[in-house]
Amino acid sequence: MTVAVGPCAFTTDPLRHLMIETAPPLRFDDVKEPSLDLGDSLALADQFFLVASGIIDLFDPSWLTDELPTWIADSSRRAKLKSPTIYLALAIGAQGRARDESDEMIAEQCFGYGRQLAVLTLMDDLSLLTVQAFILITYYMVAACRRNGAFANLGVAVRAAYALGIHRHETNVAFVREEGMSRERAWKTLRVCDLFLSASMGRPPATSETDCNIPWASLDSAADRESSSVSSQVSSAIFRICDVFERILVEVYSTRAVTLELAGSISRQHRQWTQELPKTLRIDGLQEQNGTRSPGLSLRLGSGIVTMAYYYSIILLTRPFLTFRVCHYPERGNLSRNVSSSNADLTTYADACVDSAIKGIDVAHKNVFEENMPRRQPLVINSVFISALCLGLAYLDDYDRRGWPLGRSLERGIAVLTHFGQLNPQAARYADISRLLQDAVTIYMDSRDDISLQSSSQLVRSVFGDVQASAGPRPWNHGRGPTIQTSQRSNLNVHRDAAAVEPMSPSSFTDNTIRQESMISTSGLLTGQFASGHSYQYHDDSDIGVLRHHCFTTDAETSLSGFSLGEDVPLFSLTNDLTSGTYLWQ
Repeated sequence: MTVAVGPCAFTTDPLRHLMIETAPPLRFDDVKEPSLDLGDSLALADQFFLVASGIIDLFDPSWLTDELPTWIADSSRRAKLKSPTIYLALAIGAQGRARDESDEMIAEQCFGYGRQLAVLTLMDDLSLLTVQAFILITYYMVAACRRNGAFANLGVAVRAAYALGIHRHETNVAFVREEGMSRERAWKTLRVCDLFLSASMGRPPATSETDCNIPWASLDSAADRESSSVSSQVSSAIFRICDVFERILVEVYSTRAVTLELAGSISRQHRQWTQELPKTLRIDGLQEQNGTRSPGLSLRLGSGIVTMAYYYSIILLTRPFLTFRVCHYPERGNLSRNVSSSNADLTTYADACVDSAIKGIDVAHKNVFEENMPRRQPLVINSVFISALCLGLAYLDDYDRRGWPLGRSLERGIAVLTHFGQLNPQAARYADISRLLQDAVTIYMDSRDDISLQSSSQLVRSVFGDVQASAGPRPWNHGRGPTIQTSQRSNLNVHRDAAAVEPMSPSSFTDNTIRQESMISTSGLLTGQFASGHSYQYHDDSDIGVLRHHCFTTDAETSLSGFSLGEDVPLFSLTNDLTSGTYLWQ
C-alpha cells in the first residue's frame, strides 16, 4: 500500500505491532459468590443460548432452565460439580446482553466465581464437566479481549478432552445415548473454538480431525437433533466447516504454498458442504423446533454465524491468489480468462476472495443491528474485519472499476465494527483501521484516475494543441484533493510497464503453485479507544517482524514458484491480529 499511495496514516501506524489485551477488573483471589435471583438467572440463560447459537453446543436449553430453580434455592450450590458450568453460562449471557453496567458487573462476578470453582473442583478429577467449563471460559475470555488467556484455557479443555477420549467413537458409544451425545457435542464445540482461535491468532490448531474416529453418519438417518445418533454430531454444518478450516490452515498455511490442485480439492469440499447444508443445520439445532425460546433471533444468528464461517474459510483459501494478482499482474483487470486454464483458475479464485468478503459483510450487516442481538460477537467481528481488509486489497486490483460494490461493503463493515466497538476495544481498533484503509484507497483511486486522465488529456492535446502550456504551468491536481508525488506516480504505474513486470504465462505457471509471499500478511497490533472506559493493555509483538515483500515488484521473475519471504514472517497470520500498515504491505 505504501508503494501504491505513499506514506499515510494506514501504512505508518506506529502501533501496528501491538495487540489488545483487556485487564480483568477482578483478581482471581478477590471474587465473591454472586447474588442471583431466579428471574434474572432464567433471562440470562435465555441470553446465553442466543449468544451461543451456532458456536457453543454443550447442552440443551431445557437442561439449564430445569436446573436453575433448584440450583438457585440451594445454599450449598458451591459444592455442586455442575456449578462452574452454570455460573459460566450465566456470565456469557450477561456479557452478551450488556444492557448496562449491572450486566457487566454480574458477568465478571459469575465468570470469576465460575472459573475459580472450575480450577478448584474440576482440574484434579477430569470429567466432561471439565471440558465444558473450560470451553465456556475460553469463549468468555475471547469475547472480553483476553485472547492469550483464552488460548491457554483452551489448552486445558483440549488435554482434558483427549484424556477422556471424547474424540473416540468406541469410547462415546460405551455410555448411554444422552451422555454419548453430550461428549460428542463437547468435541464439536471444542473444534469450533480451537479452529477459530487458530485462524484468528495465527497459531497451530490443538485438535485434529485425524485423531477423531467418529464415523460419518448418514444425513438421512440423522434427520434432526432429537432422532440423531451418537455419531451424528460430525455431520453438523459447523463441525464440517471446521474440517475445511483445518485443511486450509495445515495444508496451505503451514506449508506457505498453495497449488491449484489443492485449492480445487478444498473447493470441492466447499461445494459438498453447501449441497448438504439444510440437513446438516438440523444437527446443529438451527432449524425451528418446538420449545425453542426466541427462535427467530437464535436461528437467524446461528445460521448467520455458520454462513459467515463458510465465507471466511473461502477467504483464507483464496486470498493468496488475489494477493498474487495484485503484486504481479501488469494490467489490472485485463487478464484474459482464455490465456490458459491455469490463469483462468487464478482469476476465479481471486474473484472468490472478493465475492466472499462482500457476502460475509452483508450477512453480518443484516443480522447484528436487529434489536436484542448480543452486543459481543467475536466471531462476527473477526470475520468482518478480515473481509474489510480483503476489500482494500481488491481496490489495488481495480475491482471497483469492474462493478464490484467495494465501497458499499467497506462502509457496511465499518458500521458493524463501530457497533461492536462501543463495548469491545478490539472491534473499535478494527473500525479505526478500516477507516484508515478507506482513506488510503481513496488516495489510491484519486491518483489512479489522475494518471488515467493525464494519459487521455495528453492524447487530446497532441491533436488539438495545449492552451495550458501556452498560458504557463498549472498544478495538475488543483482543487482535487491529495496530490501524488512524482516518485509515487512511478510506483503506482510500475505494474503497467510490461518491460518491468511480465504477466504470468502458461510456461511460467508450470507447477501451479503460489508460494510464501502471497500466503502471509503479518501479525501484531492492536490499539483503540474503548468507549465504555474499560482498561486494556498493549503487548509488544514487534519481534514478529515485518513482511519484507513489496507489491508491484519490478523483478523480472514472477513465476508462481519463485517467491521467498524473510524468515521472520509468522506462519499463520491472515486473520485477526493484522496491522494497518503491514497487511497490504509496506
